[in-house]
Formats: sequence, structure tokens, C-alpha cells
Amino acid sequence: MRTFNLSVACVLLATPILLTTNAVYAQETKPAEAPKPEQKTDQKPDQKPAAALPVKWPVIDGAAGEDIPGIVAKGTHIYKWSDGHNFTDGPACSPDGVMYFTDIPGNSLLRIDPQGAAIAMKETKGMNGVFFAKDGTLYGCQSAEQRIVAITLENGVAKGEPRVVCDKRAADGGVTGTALGRVNDLVLDRSGGIWFSAPVIGRKKSGNAPDAVYYCPVEGGEAIEVVRDDKVVAPDGVHLSPDSKTLYVLPYLSLDVMAYPIVGPGTLGPGKVLYTIPGGTRETIGGDGLTVDTRGNIYITVPARAAVFVLSPEGKPLGMIRFPERPSNCALGGKDGRTLYVTAQKGVYSIDVEGSRSR
Repeated sequence: MRTFNLSVACVLLATPILLTTNAVYAQETKPAEAPKPEQKTDQKPDQKPAAALPVKWPVIDGAAGEDIPGIVAKGTHIYKWSDGHNFTDGPACSPDGVMYFTDIPGNSLLRIDPQGAAIAMKETKGMNGVFFAKDGTLYGCQSAEQRIVAITLENGVAKGEPRVVCDKRAADGGVTGTALGRVNDLVLDRSGGIWFSAPVIGRKKSGNAPDAVYYCPVEGGEAIEVVRDDKVVAPDGVHLSPDSKTLYVLPYLSLDVMAYPIVGPGTLGPGKVLYTIPGGTRETIGGDGLTVDTRGNIYITVPARAAVFVLSPEGKPLGMIRFPERPSNCALGGKDGRTLYVTAQKGVYSIDVEGSRSR
């Protein structure tokens, strides 16, 4: 049985710390100043200095219910890292292993911290999925503005205004205009490309942006439509295989997990059904978000089952990890890349696994 990875907490302690309860606050960390000459104070000789703030998070909140060989042992602790949010999503781990996530209704980008989640950015304009580039730039889906943006972080806090990377798509003959729709999730490839989803959840209206998956270069420009299929209803989560040769698409309103061979930048081959999520619940929804480890194993969040399903690279079901709340998305991170972070309704959770992050 694996125990909690203390190295994760050590990494997080290096970030700016701000105590909170259920609400979250943030402040920028000022650069260290040169020592000043000793000054007289009103402190009495017997008065003790303020005690260090106690570590509040994480707390144990469950355990893996089954053995998944090569992934996780039964009984491995599930930890809760934050609570009291409106609806958490994202998530993404920075190159140094710190996990960031979004609270969509709360209009905030946050980072987990042993003393409480701290705000990295306010007024995020409905930011949903986020993803880190190797250079530390954070790319995000601003669903309310229907655009992809790039965010520079300094000391764990957003610096300046986000740079707009993409806010329109190539026109499709004037049928639905050039708006992207409510962008949802994204992933970066090794060639400088962004693959992102824009699902339609609810009634489709004539003239509005379609259910689709798009591609655009990180430098910016018009998005290219790469997936529009009546069988892929509300394409939600997107991710890549470790070798960047396959794009995985996880629909929210259908049960088939899709895999598409990548032919070139912005070009896909015919897709195939990699796995079909079992029905049997009252809800007719599929998955939400996903991530992939270096071995090619795929972790998909299935809200109706309150679980993360784990698949082999070939789409064989390996098992599931149940969580206290309905999961929305997941990402691998931590110092060694072997901590699976899961955003779920009001909380954020983690569990140590054997596979490590692939990008």
C-alpha cells in the first residue's frame, strides 16, 4: 500500500501561503528585502513570537476500494486538499508539481496549499480547463468569452492580463459564423499545437457554434475544426497519448470514448471507439475529463459513477477508483508526477498512483 507522498506537501510549502476556511483569498508575495537595523518594539521580554500557522490540508477522506495492478493498491489513502468551492474543474500541474484548478461559478483560478487554497487569478471569465506548457505558461479555456488565453504566473499569481491566443474559427460558409462557442478543455502537443473542445450542452440553436473539437497553434490564429460528428455528442475532455500520435476525446452526452490518429498539425485520421462507458445509471451522461500517464494508461472521470475509470492504452478496463464526490476532471502531478489530482464538485482530492504524468 502506498502512503501519502510527503514530497508533494514540500513542494507546495514553497508556494505563497494564505490561511483560509471554506472561502479562499490570495495575496502576492513581495520579494525579500535586505535586513534592516534592529529597532525597539513594545514587545514585553516575556512575550513569545506568533506561532507558525498549522498545516490544515490534506486530510484523509477515503481509500481505493480495489487493487488495480500497476496503478494503485487497495486501501491507498484518498486525500482531500480543499473544500467549500462552487464547482471545481481544471486541473493542471505546473512544471514544479504544484496543482492549480478552477472554480467556474466562483470565477477563480486557485492553487492548492497545505494552509488552504489560494487564489492565483480573479475574474477568470468562466475559465474551465487549464494546461501548463513546459515553459510554465498556463493556457486556459475562458468559456464566457469563447476564447483560449495564455497566462503568465509569478510567485503563484497571475501577472498582467491574459494574452488571447484564439477567439475565432475558420468560417464554415457563413452557416454558424466564426465564434468558438463555450470552450471547455485543452491539451498541448510537443509541436506547439493546442487541441481543445467546445461542447454544446443543452439545446442546439441554429446559427450557433457546433459541437466540435478544434486545433490552433500556440502562437495564435484561427482555430481549425478537427472533429464534428453526430455520434460524438458534447465533446468534453481531450488529451493525448504519450507519443502525441493519438488524440482522445471524451464526450459528455454519449458513452463512447473516442481515439483519433494524428496525421499532422490540425489533421486527424478516422476515429474509433476506444471504450464504451457502462450504462446502468439513471443519468445518460458519459465522461467529463481525462489524463494519461507515461505508460499510456488513461484515467477518465465518470460523474455518474463518482469514480475515475482506468483504461489500458488499448482501451481495456483495468478498474475504477471511487471518490467522495462526483469527479469533473483529473491530472497527474506532484514532485514525482505520480499523484493523481481530481476535481470534484466542491472539493479537490488526490491519490498516489504508480504511473507518472506524461506531459
